[in-house]
Amino acid sequence: MNAPRLAAPLVAVVTCCLLLASCSTSTSGGGATGTPPAAAAVTSEAVPGVTPEVTPEVTPGPATDGPAVISLPLDPYFLPPADEARLHTALDRLVADCLRSAGLQPPAPAGVQAPLLGRYERRYGLTSATGARTVGYHLPDHPAPTQAPLSPAQTKALTGPQGCQESAARRITGTTGYPGDAYVVRSANQESFEQSAKTPEVVAVVTAWSRCMKRAGYDYATPLRTGTWPSERATGEERTTALADVACKQETGLVRIWNEAETAVQRTLIQQNATAFDGVLAERRRMLSEADAVLDRTEPGP
Repeated sequence: MNAPRLAAPLVAVVTCCLLLASCSTSTSGGGATGTPPAAAAVTSEAVPGVTPEVTPEVTPGPATDGPAVISLPLDPYFLPPADEARLHTALDRLVADCLRSAGLQPPAPAGVQAPLLGRYERRYGLTSATGARTVGYHLPDHPAPTQAPLSPAQTKALTGPQGCQESAARRITGTTGYPGDAYVVRSANQESFEQSAKTPEVVAVVTAWSRCMKRAGYDYATPLRTGTWPSERATGEERTTALADVACKQETGLVRIWNEAETAVQRTLIQQNATAFDGVLAERRRMLSEADAVLDRTEPGP
């Protein structure tokens, strides 16, 4: 059973994100907002205090299929989907019990909405040639799950101070919010992206990517500037641009180089905040223990 979720202090601002760069340029409705490509085209920008390395001339070849596989040291500290599902199942059980105790029928379960994109799928910009051919820089179609409307009595019992949702959350998370990625993890996730973008090796490879795009007929300073297309659906021009973008990333090794730079930054951030990150894992274990205690109980009948 999925009751409406509270706005949780621990929950990240979206996936997308800066789900960082992965969702920063598209809308959930499948369209993107912003200026058209001609206005979005910019010249290369230097980072103050950093001299880009000399990079070889690269012209894009055909882009290969499949998004780049990215992993980062913060991965173990994000709340795994399986653990999140256990926690929410326990929360749903507590909410249902609370509603029944008030003489109300719990709402019917809603469908589970999968993420629009993987956590890192567009972290360094578009990387999938398949996606470039089909949706360009737009997000894939993603219908939202439906749920039967709540009655006024159900809504009143669920929401507000001391409501069923808040009491369930306090049992599992110790706060009024539902479980999500911890603030220290989300903060480090954003900081590592911003720091890595300024490293000499990333500045150099972004410059190489920009030169590659220019030889393909596109003038962009960074792959994070390519995704603002105003049409509701991907146009042929957008898909062609996106394919050149992916091909230039592959030719220059941009994703690998940026990922390596960000990996080094994240390791440093984790070492500098070791106590806080240990606390994230300890708190997760505590919440899961509470959830298991709830789920081990015999569920009451309807």
